[in-house]
Order: sequence, then C-alpha cells, then structure tokens
Amino acid sequence: MRENRYEFDNPILDIMLEELLGAAAPPDMSTEILSKLNGDKIEMVSPVSITPRHQKKRNAPWAPLSFALSAAACILAVFAISLNSNSSLTPMQEGRDLVAKANTPGIPAEADGVGALTLQNRQPPNDTFETEQLKPMAIIASDDPPSEETLAPNLKPEPNTWQHPLAFVSTETIKPMSEQDILTSITRELSKQWKEQGVTPSEFASDLKWVRRVYLRLIGRVPTTNELTPFFDGNSDPDKRETLVNRLLFSSQYSEEYLQHWTNLWTNTLIGRHGGTGKDKANRAGLAKYIYASLQANKPYNQIVRELLAATGDSDPDSDRFNGAVNFLLASVNGDDTTLATARTTSIFLGQKLQCAQCHNHPSSDIAQNQFWEMDAYFSQLHTSPVRKDEQFGFSLSNKDFQGVETPGGDAGNYFEQSNGVARLAFPTFLGHPEPSASGAVDNFDRRSRLAALVSNSPLLERTLVNRMWSHFFGYGFTSDVDDMGPHVQVSHPQLLESLANQTRANKYNLKSVLKWLALSDPFLRSSIYSPSNGIDSPELGDQPLFSRYYSRQLEPEEVYQSLLALSGTLRTPDSFGQQQLAQRSWLGQFTRQRETDEAGEISSFKGDIQQSLILMNGELMKKATKLESHTVLGKIVASANLTQVKVQQLFMAALARHPSKEELTKIKQLSLQAQADEQQFLQDIWWALLNSSEFILDH
Repeated sequence: MRENRYEFDNPILDIMLEELLGAAAPPDMSTEILSKLNGDKIEMVSPVSITPRHQKKRNAPWAPLSFALSAAACILAVFAISLNSNSSLTPMQEGRDLVAKANTPGIPAEADGVGALTLQNRQPPNDTFETEQLKPMAIIASDDPPSEETLAPNLKPEPNTWQHPLAFVSTETIKPMSEQDILTSITRELSKQWKEQGVTPSEFASDLKWVRRVYLRLIGRVPTTNELTPFFDGNSDPDKRETLVNRLLFSSQYSEEYLQHWTNLWTNTLIGRHGGTGKDKANRAGLAKYIYASLQANKPYNQIVRELLAATGDSDPDSDRFNGAVNFLLASVNGDDTTLATARTTSIFLGQKLQCAQCHNHPSSDIAQNQFWEMDAYFSQLHTSPVRKDEQFGFSLSNKDFQGVETPGGDAGNYFEQSNGVARLAFPTFLGHPEPSASGAVDNFDRRSRLAALVSNSPLLERTLVNRMWSHFFGYGFTSDVDDMGPHVQVSHPQLLESLANQTRANKYNLKSVLKWLALSDPFLRSSIYSPSNGIDSPELGDQPLFSRYYSRQLEPEEVYQSLLALSGTLRTPDSFGQQQLAQRSWLGQFTRQRETDEAGEISSFKGDIQQSLILMNGELMKKATKLESHTVLGKIVASANLTQVKVQQLFMAALARHPSKEELTKIKQLSLQAQADEQQFLQDIWWALLNSSEFILDH
C-alpha cells in the first residue's frame, strides 16, 4: 500500500484508517463498504485541501479529483462503520496512538496539510502548559500560528526506525594482541585488497624519508641533522625504527614537544583553530591546559571524552573552580542553543553527522530529523553563567533542572519544528535507543553524565578514533570524511578498521599505543613514488585509497611553524606553554582563514598566496631560521670544518632529509662560481632557497 502510493493520497486519513483497523495492511472490506453505500445514507464531506507529500502541483487536477472523492467516500464509510466499535478511546489515547503510528516504519515524520508553525525557541508556548490540554494532531486550515490545542504531543516516543547497530558496547572480551601481531594484521588486510585490485605496492622509503615523516606525525616538526645522523645509510640496526618511535613517544627528551603537538591537534579538532579566541564562551588556554595535563598523564581516550562531556566548573585557569574540560562545550553553546554541541559530539566522538538532519531528514541516509533533536535533548540541563574575578571574565558550566514540557510519565521534553511546520517533542535518545527515563530533574536523571557514559562506552568511539588517527598518518581515513562513518558511508577497509578498533579497546584506549602501531605499519614505511602497477591508487583524484604508497601532502601551518623554530634553534625557550601558544597563534593568523560551514566545520587555507609567500620568504621567523648564529642549524653547519660540498649536503639533509642530486650539485657549483661571494653568504642563500622550496612544505 505504501510502496504504491498515489500523489494525491491523504496520509492523515491513511494513518486513521490503519489505526481503526489495527493493522498496517488493512483487509479487503470492499463488500462491507459497498453494502453501506447502497443501504445507508452517508453525508459527503468536502475533502480537506492537502498539499501532496512530494509538494508537486498538478496542472490538470480534474482526473484524479473524481478518484479522490470516491476514495474519500470509501474511507469515510469505513470510518463511520468503525466508530461504532471503537468509540471507547479517549481524546488523549487517540492523540498518543496517532503520534505513535506517525512514527512507525514506513510513515514519514511529516504530516501533509498542516499549516506553518514557527517556533522561536524550544520551550512550550506557555509556561502553564498542562498535559491535559494536549489534543490529537489536527489539520490547520489557516496560515495563522496554531493554538496550544493544535500542537502535536508526541509523548514518550516509541523506538525509532533507525537504530545504529554499534550504539552500545559489546560484552565480548577482546584479548590484546602483541604489537608485532597487530602490525602483521595491518599488512595482511591491506595485502588482500592489493591482490584483489592487481596492485603492487611501492617500494619501501629510505630511512631518511621515513625519519622525516615520523618526526612530523609524532611531534609536528622536521628533524635536525643531528637527529638524522643515526639513520644515515649503513646503519643496519634492525630495531632502529622502533627505538626512534619509542624515544619520540616515551622519552623525556621529546615529551614537551609531543605534548605541545598533540595538544594543538586535539584543541583544533575539538573547537577549531579559532575556537576560544573571543567569538565564543570558551577559554582556549583553559582547554589546552586540560588536554596537555590529560596527555601528560596518558589518560585513556574514553576517559578524556567522558570528562569533556560531563564537565562542570569554570573556564578560566585562574579560577578556584577551574576545570579546563568545560571549554569544549562552552565553545559550542549559545544561550540555550546547544545544536553545535550536539553536532560536534556526534561527529567528533561517534563519527555520525547528525547535523544534516537539524531541519529535515538526512538527504542521503536513514537518519531522521527527530534523531538529531533527541540527541540534543541530552544537553537540555546544561547551564552557563558568567564569572568575574579580578577584572577577568569567564564562564561557568553547570547542570540545572530542565522544565521543558512535562508529560504524564514525569519526563521533560523540548520542542523542535519539523520541515512541514509541525511541532514535535524530543526526549533523550541515544542513536535510536530511547532512555527508560527522561526526567528533567538533574538528581533523577543527569542527562550529560548519561550521555558521557554512553559515548565513552560505544564501539563507535574507538572506530572513530582509529579512523582519525589513520587519517593523520596517511592523509586519508577509511572513510572520505573522518567525521562521517554512518551506515550510509562506504568504508574502504572494514576488516582492518574493525581489527584496530578492537585492539584499541583491548589496550584500554591508550593513545600512544595506537600512534606506535601506525608509525611502524607497512603503509607508513612505503615510498610516495608510484610503482609500475599502483597508478589506480590515487585518492587525490577521488579514488578509494588502497594505501599501497605513502600519499604526499602539504604540511599543516603548525608543522611549518614548529619546523622553522627547530631549525632556528629557538624551539626550547624559557617561555611558558601559554606564551608559546600565543606566539604560535599570532603567526598562524597570517596563514589561516576561518569560514564556518553549515555542518559545524571550519575551513582553513594555507595556499601559498602572495601574502603567505612573502611571510615565508621575509617574515621574522624565516629571518631567525636563516641567521648565521651559533644556535641555528645554519650557523652550526657553516662553522664546521667540513668542505663546502659537505656543508651543502648537510643543508639538504636538514631541510629535505635527502642528499642533493648530481644535477643539483652541478648547478650549485656553477652558481658558486658565478656568485663570487664568500662561503657564508653563499651557504646562507642556499639555505634560504631550500626552506622556501615546495619540497620543504611537503610531507612525502
């Protein structure tokens, strides 16, 4: 019946018919209908004008009109017959059942023919709104805003049609594998697809190439010549790569760089490059301080997520009630508008882009509009208030009882407006799974704490984390968008993703463990140069990544900044972490542009335009990196007793992690003869040219 619906069918009457008959597929009652039509006098009622489901206008309505009148007569006849046997339902029961039927599989959330309803907020139209006043959904014939009696009650909803199969944690115990077994499983899963696609992977990269990229991925900068020395050709130590990864992740020598690098990455992930800088309620330094301390303590990732979602306290680090975790949500709320918090929570931690369903059902998946607002209902108790201390302003985040719309079960819901103008109530529901209680009282049901527990224990959490970390190392994740792993999205390597996610859970969400696996994995060891048979592995052209080679990509602005600091010898300064963050943001402001998107995203540009090129060529940071001083890389190389040719090779090594080619050496020799300059000036010019080359700002 529903699969072959005519354009002029009346869905409201269909729902009523199904309710009266008690089945989605009504039995054949043609005989009874004809009998009634022949024997009883039925007053014909003019059909209500109803906008077709697909919002199409017909130029010639006369043909279907007669059919519509006949159909309406038949339906009304059945309605009259059934009234005799179903007259015991109360108006409230009728309303509850009607809404329940409207939410059943196969029936859209929209109700055609209902006039527009504009809700300025998600609170009920009247604070004295009584449950007994709620009436069954009605058809509004005028364009005037409806009264309270016309609002759909949508009392505690039945389970939705779409329920994510991975919403809740599995009770299955997963045994941790050894690091070697994990690395072997990565190679095995990738090799399967290479064989299926007839692809031969690229050769393994040189040690020096690998060292450069592993420094960039783990601590966010290029290595110096001294750091490259252990990997010069001839070092046959089979454990040299694992030794380096362990040193970058676990040694005190690099702990500060590791912490700063990943603090930057996670802060940008959570609130964007510009979050907490004055345009919202968050304190960026406060969030960075929380992340830094969490990484320093090597907190499990699921614990960090739980603390971010359930946090209460003040945003300012100088406050007695300081809790830096509150700044994640403070950056995402505006008054009682928590839609950005909902969008960021579901996409960052669960890989579900529900924000596309704020105003309508998701255009490319089974996610319905109500599911966004049911997730948003978890934040209904969230309360923010300004805090002032010593001329400094901040904000406090707390929980407050939520009144909303009280329903007979004691639950409190909030309204949202559907695309057809119908108001609907939303109660906390986690990815299609309704809560047994939706009380608005914090003491009875702490919504954010409940959400934090659900998110931190969902298998979606480790899958999204693995996908994000894989994208960080390879430039592409297992999905085209690392924040979108919904049921409608194709996963390039599902078995590999599942395996790594399981091991992440088995290793108790240890972030450093995941980083080590990827840094030592087969695809990370591969060259970025194509092999004769892997030309189809070109995700840059829109193809699905096969990870049969390392994908070259441009460095992030933060990585360029940290690399120039390292080469200038000013990486380690007495400045505090906060001071270093301010200096970095000042420099980054010249390279990034922010533009908010309708999906709560942020677009930054580092395109090498004229302004950015001039900053790199002649900016203060470049001047520091190219000074002939004892603490700079250039100064140390120039001051050595090596031959000029050796010094040139060292400069190439420091900037690009490779030896110069024969052609480059020949050209440099010619230039040295033409320049007729002293050695220092000549080497300084070469160094400047290398740092401003396209190759320097590429991870390859």
